[in-house]
Amino acid sequence: MVTGNISCQESFFFLFIIACHFSSLPQSVRMYLKGRRKTMRLTLSDNIRSCRKTMGFTQEQLAEAMNVTVGAVSKWESGSTTPELSVLLELAALFEVSVDALLGYHVLDSQSEQAVESIRDLMQGKKYDQAVHEAKKALLKYPNRFEVVWCAAELYQTIGCEKREPAATRKAQELLKHSLCLLDQNKDEAVDEAVVRNQLAQTWADLGKPERAAEEYKKYNYAGLNNSSIGFLLTLCGRYEEAGTYLSSAAVNHLSGLIRVVIGMAECAAHEGNLSQAQELLSWMCSILSGLRIPGKVSYLDRAEVILLSRQARYSNAAGDMAAAEGYLRRAAGLARRFDASPEYGMENIRFCHTAKPVLVYDSFGRTAFQGLEDSLLHGGEPDSSSLQELWRKIKDEP
Repeated sequence: MVTGNISCQESFFFLFIIACHFSSLPQSVRMYLKGRRKTMRLTLSDNIRSCRKTMGFTQEQLAEAMNVTVGAVSKWESGSTTPELSVLLELAALFEVSVDALLGYHVLDSQSEQAVESIRDLMQGKKYDQAVHEAKKALLKYPNRFEVVWCAAELYQTIGCEKREPAATRKAQELLKHSLCLLDQNKDEAVDEAVVRNQLAQTWADLGKPERAAEEYKKYNYAGLNNSSIGFLLTLCGRYEEAGTYLSSAAVNHLSGLIRVVIGMAECAAHEGNLSQAQELLSWMCSILSGLRIPGKVSYLDRAEVILLSRQARYSNAAGDMAAAEGYLRRAAGLARRFDASPEYGMENIRFCHTAKPVLVYDSFGRTAFQGLEDSLLHGGEPDSSSLQELWRKIKDEP
């Protein structure tokens, strides 16, 4: 199927163009290529120049590395001559790109994208047999297209996990490794090398090798993003003390992220005029914080809830429910005073969190919780907030 990263169907004709003058080709091949002119383009000379500069080579240095003359390199970059196939393979290896990418071969039609969309639709409907059939066809036609290989890898990994089919998981591993060689084609900003490597790590877990999976996850654990996966896998290995460290760190990160998500979703709902949904989101988050509190202990959760309650007061004011707004403000003021009297900016006094190292939590709410609450009400720039500000002035000086 693949020789030197060149697909056996598309790149065959592509290299034919390089090797032969167009007019010397058989009539049937020329007709094929004429039909393909609208769907392919060649930028080899530009790509050689671009890759050379990216690698920091002069023409002289590239010529020396390739054991050719400087004049040959100059002619490649001007497009007056084209490297032979064996030289193309060496250039691609030197520049660390696929041959297709070096050639500048782009299928401008949407055939491969349509194939990927079809596979994903079948996956969504759990029609795995049909999806595999489509994936096999797509891989035969586009064996070196990143989106096709990546989609097929996801399909086989899903099948391997859900149906516990080791053969499918091993096929996913093969495709994931191949996709790493094609990453220069990737246009999905949500996918990079770390994502592919983490998917490979997960395949080891699917194959019943949690220790290998945990070690692979550790290699790309940027900013602790894999802490939850590593911690969970370590529990399967019986390494509970080490697992606890990863899981506690993950809990801290996920809690912080969840608070941001909820506040953001509430703001979106409020912007759309759905104030009741905004309130429900914030109330749900407050209930989670409540469940993590240790009775009688001050923690950062108190400050976090002040932030949530201040927004609930704003939404109640926008809905014209001043009684509810007053209730939220009184609770917020009480929690702010409690926190400021004995501030705790770590993760101490929070249930289930046992971090091995001290954790510093910070936010932009204000120097103190009480000052932040007041600033959000008086200087938040909310329309029709005068009644809420008047209510705050009445509450703020109460004991």
